[in-house]
Amino acid sequence: MKDHQLIEPRPFASLHMRHTSSLYMIYLENLKIHSQKEAQLRTRDMILADFPTHIDEQLACLEFFYMNDFFEDLAVVLHSPYIHQEVLPLYNLLLQRVNTPVSKEQLTELQQYQCSHPSLHCLHLFLMIYAYYDLKVFTALDKYLDDCDRALASVDEPLMYYYLNQRYQELLFHHYWKTDNPILARRHAYKMINTELSPRRKSRMYFILALCQLFNGYDSAMDPLTEALAIADQYELSSFAEMIRLHTIPFISAFHNRTESVHTTDPVEQAHLDLADGRLERAREVLESLSSLTPFQESYLGYVNRDMDMLYRAYTRFITERGDHFFARVPLEYMKRLKTH
Repeated sequence: MKDHQLIEPRPFASLHMRHTSSLYMIYLENLKIHSQKEAQLRTRDMILADFPTHIDEQLACLEFFYMNDFFEDLAVVLHSPYIHQEVLPLYNLLLQRVNTPVSKEQLTELQQYQCSHPSLHCLHLFLMIYAYYDLKVFTALDKYLDDCDRALASVDEPLMYYYLNQRYQELLFHHYWKTDNPILARRHAYKMINTELSPRRKSRMYFILALCQLFNGYDSAMDPLTEALAIADQYELSSFAEMIRLHTIPFISAFHNRTESVHTTDPVEQAHLDLADGRLERAREVLESLSSLTPFQESYLGYVNRDMDMLYRAYTRFITERGDHFFARVPLEYMKRLKTH
Protein backbone atom coordinates (compact mmCIF):
# COMPACT_ATOMS: atom_id res chain seq x y z
CA MET A 1 0.00 0.00 0.00
CA LYS A 2 1.34 3.45 -0.92
CA ASP A 3 1.92 6.01 1.83
CA HIS A 4 -0.94 8.29 0.80
CA GLN A 5 -3.40 5.38 0.83
CA LEU A 6 -2.59 4.67 4.49
CA ILE A 7 -4.17 7.91 5.70
CA GLU A 8 -7.26 7.70 3.48
CA PRO A 9 -10.32 6.48 5.42
CA ARG A 10 -11.91 3.22 4.37
CA PRO A 11 -15.25 3.50 2.54
CA PHE A 12 -17.38 2.80 5.62
CA ALA A 13 -15.45 5.25 7.81
CA SER A 14 -15.56 7.92 5.10
CA LEU A 15 -19.35 8.05 5.41
CA HIS A 16 -18.94 9.70 8.83
CA MET A 17 -16.53 12.41 7.64
CA ARG A 18 -18.36 15.75 7.70
CA HIS A 19 -15.27 17.93 7.48
CA THR A 20 -11.93 17.53 5.70
CA SER A 21 -9.13 19.66 7.08
CA SER A 22 -6.91 21.55 4.70
CA LEU A 23 -3.97 19.83 6.43
CA TYR A 24 -5.31 16.42 5.40
CA MET A 25 -5.49 17.50 1.76
CA ILE A 26 -2.01 19.04 1.84
CA TYR A 27 -0.45 16.05 3.55
CA LEU A 28 -2.23 13.65 1.20
CA GLU A 29 -0.86 15.46 -1.85
CA ASN A 30 2.63 15.62 -0.35
CA LEU A 31 2.56 11.85 0.26
CA LYS A 32 1.60 11.26 -3.37
CA ILE A 33 4.69 12.99 -4.75
CA HIS A 34 7.31 12.79 -1.96
CA SER A 35 8.78 10.20 0.37
CA GLN A 36 7.02 9.86 3.71
CA LYS A 37 9.77 11.76 5.55
CA GLU A 38 9.87 14.56 2.99
CA ALA A 39 6.07 14.79 3.01
CA GLN A 40 6.10 15.12 6.80
CA LEU A 41 8.73 17.86 6.74
CA ARG A 42 6.95 19.85 4.03
CA THR A 43 3.64 19.56 5.87
CA ARG A 44 5.30 20.57 9.14
CA ASP A 45 6.80 23.68 7.56
CA MET A 46 3.41 24.66 6.17
CA ILE A 47 1.81 24.45 9.63
CA LEU A 48 4.54 26.55 11.24
CA ALA A 49 4.29 29.16 8.50
CA ASP A 50 0.52 29.58 8.85
CA PHE A 51 -1.02 28.08 11.99
CA PRO A 52 -4.82 27.91 11.59
CA THR A 53 -7.45 29.46 13.86
CA HIS A 54 -10.37 27.01 13.41
CA ILE A 55 -10.43 24.28 16.07
CA ASP A 56 -10.81 21.40 13.58
CA GLU A 57 -7.78 22.62 11.66
CA GLN A 58 -5.82 23.16 14.87
CA LEU A 59 -6.56 19.66 16.14
CA ALA A 60 -5.37 18.11 12.89
CA CYS A 61 -2.12 20.09 13.17
CA LEU A 62 -1.55 19.25 16.84
CA GLU A 63 -2.17 15.55 16.28
CA PHE A 64 0.07 15.56 13.20
CA PHE A 65 2.90 17.07 15.26
CA TYR A 66 2.45 14.66 18.16
CA MET A 67 2.09 11.47 16.16
CA ASN A 68 5.14 12.29 14.02
CA ASP A 69 7.39 13.17 16.99
CA PHE A 70 7.56 16.92 16.26
CA PHE A 71 7.38 17.66 19.97
CA GLU A 72 9.30 20.95 19.91
CA ASP A 73 6.99 22.27 17.20
CA LEU A 74 3.97 21.11 19.19
CA ALA A 75 5.23 23.04 22.23
CA VAL A 76 5.63 26.16 20.08
CA VAL A 77 2.11 26.15 18.60
CA LEU A 78 0.53 25.40 21.99
CA HIS A 79 1.71 28.91 22.95
CA SER A 80 0.04 30.48 19.91
CA PRO A 81 -2.35 33.32 20.85
CA TYR A 82 -4.90 31.70 18.52
CA ILE A 83 -4.93 28.31 20.22
CA HIS A 84 -8.33 27.15 21.45
CA GLN A 85 -8.20 26.88 25.23
CA GLU A 86 -10.07 23.58 25.44
CA VAL A 87 -7.27 21.74 23.62
CA LEU A 88 -4.54 22.89 26.02
CA PRO A 89 -5.18 20.55 29.00
CA LEU A 90 -5.04 17.48 26.77
CA TYR A 91 -2.09 18.33 24.55
CA ASN A 92 -0.02 19.82 27.37
CA LEU A 93 -0.48 16.55 29.26
CA LEU A 94 0.34 14.48 26.18
CA LEU A 95 3.51 16.52 25.73
CA GLN A 96 4.44 16.00 29.38
CA ARG A 97 3.97 12.21 29.00
CA VAL A 98 6.79 12.05 26.47
CA ASN A 99 9.17 12.36 29.43
CA THR A 100 7.10 12.16 32.64
CA PRO A 101 4.20 9.84 33.54
CA VAL A 102 0.81 11.21 34.57
CA SER A 103 0.33 11.57 38.34
CA LYS A 104 -2.72 10.59 40.39
CA GLU A 105 -3.56 14.28 40.86
CA GLN A 106 -3.45 14.88 37.12
CA LEU A 107 -5.71 11.88 36.53
CA THR A 108 -8.24 13.39 38.95
CA GLU A 109 -8.13 16.66 37.02
CA LEU A 110 -8.46 14.77 33.76
CA GLN A 111 -11.58 13.00 35.00
CA GLN A 112 -13.19 16.40 35.58
CA TYR A 113 -12.40 17.68 32.09
CA GLN A 114 -15.40 18.06 29.79
CA CYS A 115 -15.71 18.78 26.08
CA SER A 116 -18.24 18.33 23.31
CA HIS A 117 -15.97 18.25 20.26
CA PRO A 118 -15.97 14.65 18.91
CA SER A 119 -12.21 14.44 18.32
CA LEU A 120 -11.38 15.98 21.69
CA HIS A 121 -13.85 13.68 23.43
CA CYS A 122 -12.18 10.65 21.86
CA LEU A 123 -8.69 11.90 22.71
CA HIS A 124 -9.82 12.64 26.27
CA LEU A 125 -10.94 9.02 26.75
CA PHE A 126 -7.66 7.70 25.38
CA LEU A 127 -5.64 10.03 27.59
CA MET A 128 -7.48 8.83 30.69
CA ILE A 129 -6.52 5.26 29.79
CA TYR A 130 -2.91 6.37 29.23
CA ALA A 131 -2.99 7.93 32.70
CA TYR A 132 -4.20 4.70 34.29
CA TYR A 133 -1.45 2.81 32.45
CA ASP A 134 1.14 5.30 33.75
CA LEU A 135 -0.13 4.48 37.24
CA LYS A 136 0.21 0.75 36.46
CA VAL A 137 -3.54 0.13 36.42
CA PHE A 138 -3.84 -2.00 33.30
CA THR A 139 -7.57 -2.80 33.49
CA ALA A 140 -8.75 0.70 32.50
CA LEU A 141 -9.75 -0.14 28.94
CA ASP A 142 -12.31 -2.66 30.24
CA LYS A 143 -14.24 0.23 31.76
CA TYR A 144 -14.04 2.51 28.72
CA LEU A 145 -14.09 0.04 25.81
CA ASP A 146 -17.65 0.75 24.61
CA ASP A 147 -17.18 4.49 25.12
CA CYS A 148 -14.00 4.39 23.03
CA ASP A 149 -15.75 2.52 20.21
CA ARG A 150 -18.54 5.09 20.09
CA ALA A 151 -16.19 8.05 20.42
CA LEU A 152 -13.93 6.90 17.59
CA ALA A 153 -16.95 6.28 15.35
CA SER A 154 -18.02 9.90 15.96
CA VAL A 155 -14.74 11.44 14.79
CA ASP A 156 -15.64 13.30 11.61
CA GLU A 157 -12.31 14.52 10.15
CA PRO A 158 -10.16 12.01 8.20
CA LEU A 159 -6.68 12.91 9.50
CA MET A 160 -7.86 12.95 13.12
CA TYR A 161 -9.67 9.67 12.51
CA TYR A 162 -6.50 8.12 11.09
CA TYR A 163 -4.35 9.13 14.06
CA LEU A 164 -6.98 8.42 16.71
CA ASN A 165 -7.58 4.99 15.21
CA GLN A 166 -3.83 4.40 15.44
CA ARG A 167 -4.00 5.32 19.11
CA TYR A 168 -6.94 2.96 19.63
CA GLN A 169 -5.19 0.04 17.94
CA GLU A 170 -2.21 0.68 20.21
CA LEU A 171 -4.45 0.68 23.28
CA LEU A 172 -6.06 -2.58 22.16
CA PHE A 173 -2.62 -4.11 21.67
CA HIS A 174 -1.63 -3.08 25.18
CA HIS A 175 -4.97 -4.32 26.57
CA TYR A 176 -4.71 -7.76 24.99
CA TRP A 177 -1.09 -8.05 26.10
CA LYS A 178 -1.84 -7.25 29.75
CA THR A 179 -4.92 -9.49 29.81
CA ASP A 180 -2.71 -12.35 28.56
CA ASN A 181 -4.20 -12.69 25.09
CA PRO A 182 -0.87 -12.67 23.22
CA ILE A 183 -2.23 -13.87 19.87
CA LEU A 184 -4.67 -10.94 19.67
CA ALA A 185 -1.97 -8.61 20.99
CA ARG A 186 0.49 -9.62 18.27
CA ARG A 187 -2.19 -9.22 15.61
CA HIS A 188 -2.76 -5.60 16.66
CA ALA A 189 0.99 -5.03 16.93
CA TYR A 190 1.70 -6.07 13.36
CA LYS A 191 -1.30 -4.09 12.15
CA MET A 192 0.26 -1.03 13.80
CA ILE A 193 3.79 -1.71 12.54
CA ASN A 194 2.48 -1.75 8.97
CA THR A 195 1.00 1.75 9.28
CA GLU A 196 2.71 5.15 9.11
CA LEU A 197 4.33 5.07 12.56
CA SER A 198 6.93 7.53 13.79
CA PRO A 199 10.32 6.05 14.76
CA ARG A 200 9.58 6.52 18.47
CA ARG A 201 6.24 4.72 18.22
CA LYS A 202 7.58 1.96 15.97
CA SER A 203 10.50 1.31 18.31
CA ARG A 204 8.09 1.20 21.24
CA MET A 205 5.83 -1.21 19.36
CA TYR A 206 8.67 -3.66 18.69
CA PHE A 207 9.74 -3.29 22.32
CA ILE A 208 6.34 -4.32 23.69
CA LEU A 209 6.09 -7.05 21.07
CA ALA A 210 9.36 -8.45 22.46
CA LEU A 211 7.91 -8.53 25.97
CA CYS A 212 4.75 -10.10 24.57
CA GLN A 213 6.95 -12.95 23.29
CA LEU A 214 8.67 -13.50 26.65
CA PHE A 215 7.15 -16.93 27.27
CA ASN A 216 7.70 -18.12 23.68
CA GLY A 217 11.45 -18.50 24.01
CA TYR A 218 14.59 -16.38 24.11
CA ASP A 219 14.94 -15.86 20.36
CA SER A 220 11.25 -15.04 19.91
CA ALA A 221 11.61 -12.23 22.44
CA MET A 222 15.05 -10.97 21.39
CA ASP A 223 14.31 -10.68 17.66
CA PRO A 224 11.76 -7.84 18.00
CA LEU A 225 13.79 -6.31 20.83
CA THR A 226 16.82 -6.13 18.52
CA GLU A 227 14.61 -4.33 15.99
CA ALA A 228 13.40 -1.91 18.67
CA LEU A 229 16.98 -1.15 19.70
CA ALA A 230 18.14 -0.66 16.11
CA ILE A 231 15.40 1.92 15.50
CA ALA A 232 16.15 3.66 18.80
CA ASP A 233 19.85 3.88 17.94
CA GLN A 234 19.22 5.01 14.36
CA TYR A 235 16.97 7.88 15.43
CA GLU A 236 18.97 8.77 18.55
CA LEU A 237 16.25 7.83 21.02
CA SER A 238 19.01 7.62 23.60
CA SER A 239 17.04 7.22 26.83
CA PHE A 240 14.87 4.49 25.30
CA ALA A 241 17.92 2.68 23.88
CA GLU A 242 19.60 2.86 27.29
CA MET A 243 16.51 1.41 28.98
CA ILE A 244 16.51 -1.51 26.51
CA ARG A 245 20.22 -2.19 27.08
CA LEU A 246 20.26 -1.85 30.87
CA HIS A 247 16.84 -3.22 31.80
CA THR A 248 15.07 -5.19 29.09
CA ILE A 249 17.93 -7.21 27.60
CA PRO A 250 19.07 -8.28 31.11
CA PHE A 251 15.47 -9.10 32.09
CA ILE A 252 14.82 -11.35 29.08
CA SER A 253 18.31 -12.88 29.26
CA ALA A 254 18.02 -13.70 32.96
CA PHE A 255 14.51 -15.11 32.57
CA HIS A 256 15.78 -17.52 29.89
CA ASN A 257 19.15 -18.21 31.60
CA ARG A 258 21.05 -16.79 28.60
CA THR A 259 23.29 -14.39 30.52
CA GLU A 260 26.67 -14.62 28.79
CA SER A 261 28.10 -11.16 27.98
CA VAL A 262 25.02 -9.43 29.42
CA HIS A 263 25.76 -6.45 31.67
CA THR A 264 23.68 -3.88 33.54
CA THR A 265 24.09 -1.07 36.04
CA ASP A 266 20.59 -1.69 37.43
CA PRO A 267 21.05 -3.46 40.80
CA VAL A 268 17.71 -5.28 40.60
CA GLU A 269 18.33 -6.65 37.11
CA GLN A 270 21.88 -7.53 38.21
CA ALA A 271 20.27 -9.51 41.03
CA HIS A 272 18.07 -11.15 38.38
CA LEU A 273 21.20 -12.08 36.41
CA ASP A 274 22.84 -13.38 39.59
CA LEU A 275 19.75 -15.49 40.25
CA ALA A 276 19.97 -17.00 36.76
CA ASP A 277 23.69 -17.73 37.19
CA GLY A 278 23.23 -19.36 40.59
CA ARG A 279 24.81 -16.55 42.64
CA LEU A 280 21.89 -16.73 45.03
CA GLU A 281 23.49 -15.07 48.06
CA ARG A 282 24.47 -12.02 46.05
CA ALA A 283 20.95 -11.79 44.59
CA ARG A 284 19.37 -12.24 48.03
CA GLU A 285 21.54 -9.50 49.55
CA VAL A 286 20.41 -6.93 46.98
CA LEU A 287 16.74 -7.88 47.04
CA GLU A 288 16.47 -8.01 50.83
CA SER A 289 18.05 -4.55 51.08
CA LEU A 290 15.10 -2.96 49.25
CA SER A 291 12.65 -1.07 51.47
CA SER A 292 9.66 -2.36 49.49
CA LEU A 293 9.31 -4.89 46.70
CA THR A 294 7.51 -4.66 43.38
CA PRO A 295 5.78 -7.86 42.22
CA PHE A 296 8.79 -8.52 39.96
CA GLN A 297 11.27 -8.13 42.81
CA GLU A 298 9.11 -10.27 45.08
CA SER A 299 9.14 -12.94 42.36
CA TYR A 300 12.95 -12.89 42.21
CA LEU A 301 13.30 -13.04 46.00
CA GLY A 302 10.71 -15.79 46.27
CA TYR A 303 12.67 -17.86 43.76
CA VAL A 304 15.99 -17.21 45.54
CA ASN A 305 14.47 -18.27 48.87
CA ARG A 306 12.47 -21.14 47.33
CA ASP A 307 9.45 -19.54 49.01
CA MET A 308 6.23 -20.69 47.32
CA ASP A 309 4.10 -18.40 49.49
CA MET A 310 6.10 -15.36 48.41
CA LEU A 311 5.84 -16.36 44.76
CA TYR A 312 2.09 -16.83 45.06
CA ARG A 313 1.82 -13.43 46.76
CA ALA A 314 3.72 -11.86 43.86
CA TYR A 315 1.33 -13.56 41.42
CA THR A 316 -1.67 -12.19 43.36
CA ARG A 317 -0.18 -8.68 43.46
CA PHE A 318 0.34 -8.60 39.70
CA ILE A 319 -3.38 -9.24 39.25
CA THR A 320 -4.95 -7.32 42.14
CA GLU A 321 -2.64 -4.27 42.15
CA ARG A 322 -1.98 -3.92 38.43
CA GLY A 323 -4.46 -6.05 36.54
CA ASP A 324 -1.41 -7.50 34.78
CA HIS A 325 -2.31 -11.08 33.91
CA PHE A 326 0.61 -11.39 31.48
CA PHE A 327 3.48 -10.74 33.87
CA ALA A 328 1.60 -12.62 36.59
CA ARG A 329 2.94 -15.65 34.73
CA VAL A 330 6.51 -14.80 35.85
CA PRO A 331 6.10 -15.99 39.47
CA LEU A 332 4.07 -18.95 38.21
CA GLU A 333 6.99 -19.91 35.97
CA TYR A 334 9.38 -19.67 38.91
CA MET A 335 7.05 -21.86 40.99
CA LYS A 336 7.08 -24.42 38.20
CA ARG A 337 10.89 -24.37 38.06
CA LEU A 338 11.16 -24.89 41.81
CA LYS A 339 8.86 -27.90 41.61
CA THR A 340 10.98 -29.52 38.90
CA HIS A 341 14.43 -28.81 40.38
